[in-house]
Amino acid sequence: MKILVISDVHANFEALKSVLKLPHDIVLFAGDIVDYGPRPKECIETLNNVSYKMVRGNHDNAVAFNTDCGCSAQMHALSVSTRAYTKQILNKEEVEFLKRLPLKEEFTIDNKKFFMIHASNSDPLFTYLKADTPKEKFIKEFGNIDTDFIIYGHTHFPLVLRDIVKGVIVNPGSVGQPRDGIWLASCAIIDTVAEQVEIKRIPYNINKTEKEIKEAGLPEVLIDILKAE
Repeated sequence: MKILVISDVHANFEALKSVLKLPHDIVLFAGDIVDYGPRPKECIETLNNVSYKMVRGNHDNAVAFNTDCGCSAQMHALSVSTRAYTKQILNKEEVEFLKRLPLKEEFTIDNKKFFMIHASNSDPLFTYLKADTPKEKFIKEFGNIDTDFIIYGHTHFPLVLRDIVKGVIVNPGSVGQPRDGIWLASCAIIDTVAEQVEIKRIPYNINKTEKEIKEAGLPEVLIDILKAE
């Protein structure tokens, strides 16, 4: 079975559509549907329809509960400035949907156990676990979880770690706003039979997303972030 793992779409509908064209059997979503991007409604509807399991991200939480996103200092002001647009676009039912998203999910697919969260086990919404995070921190967060695959997002950087804890640690990176200098949408494919994990980078119609950002009146620095290399 091929599992498409995605995270951090951030209302970039064009990127989401392209990623979903990859051959897959099941979709797992590790949080942050909204903020920054121009099409939150379409992303909520699509992910609700296609996802087998989903968790709430810090930006989903901020929109749903009218609270701070707790994101990085360099992105905080931009997140706040785009949230007003997001709240204006979404209706009550869509906001309620974000509220209902769980913080953690544990489940089994094809006899493999999965644990999924947006940020970390001890801090589901806000802690950043990056490639340069000490291994001891990953062990502290995930070492006591009996599972085959640990999925998280939040950092916008893809990552696959083996032989640190019991399960394979997978961060698919960001579909809608990668921050590793590659503009292509980032995701992961887990093959449960071969027990392989592959990070995928997918082109999408970035020019259309750029046009939508301008038409929505969102800060044009978002375009620079999408194209940053």
